[in-house]
Amino acid sequence: MQSAAIVTGASRGLGLALCTELLARGFAVAALARTQGDGLASLAKAHPGRLHWLSADLSDAAQQDSAIARALPFLDQGERLLLINNAGVVWPVAQAGHYDDNALRHAISLNLTAPMVLCNRFLADTAGWADRRILNVSSGAAAKAYPGWGVYGTGKAGLDHFSRHLALEQAASVKPVRVAAVYPGVIDTDMQAEIRLARLEDFPALPRFLALKQEGALDTPKAAAGKLLDYLLGERFGEQPVADIRALP
Repeated sequence: MQSAAIVTGASRGLGLALCTELLARGFAVAALARTQGDGLASLAKAHPGRLHWLSADLSDAAQQDSAIARALPFLDQGERLLLINNAGVVWPVAQAGHYDDNALRHAISLNLTAPMVLCNRFLADTAGWADRRILNVSSGAAAKAYPGWGVYGTGKAGLDHFSRHLALEQAASVKPVRVAAVYPGVIDTDMQAEIRLARLEDFPALPRFLALKQEGALDTPKAAAGKLLDYLLGERFGEQPVADIRALP
């Protein structure tokens, strides 16, 4: 029986790399993203019947509610089902007192509310699968405060703590779902490019992120996706409800 995965934020960067690597490992993939883009279109052509793009704006409450139900009909029930909550946004990069209120609400909805809703529906709607696993893509910004990243860091910190609650609840269930929020390291994605466009007065840590790019210290999306999936599919996944991929043995 074929294994399957639901991936959010799938059209570019880490999300697209995760879809590519999952397909290479034999998975069927439901890829959720606002637009398909050239990357997902190419994957769908190369893997007919195994890559399914579903248009979804996961900052919208109604689309959060329906995302899992829309994805499941494309995935034949098998032994293993993954949910990878990867969609996220770094903006607004600003300090309190200077946020755009709509950008703040959008960020919290996408970075925190959406993965909580998707986890909730995933647990409720997928009981027939033998091995279910949830990877919540988090960030070191959840654990360390950076001026200018109050909205982003708060959303990721909330995601970490929700993952801790979820792991405790699942440990006591009859058919536990393995879950972890994982810090993937610093990756050379469009999000990193957006961070480098921030103003120094809004984000004093900007020089560090500029240096990481200049020094070639960023992981490629492909390399990061490989590391995350090795961990997600391994026997030790879920032992820590919050983990940094760079600190794992």
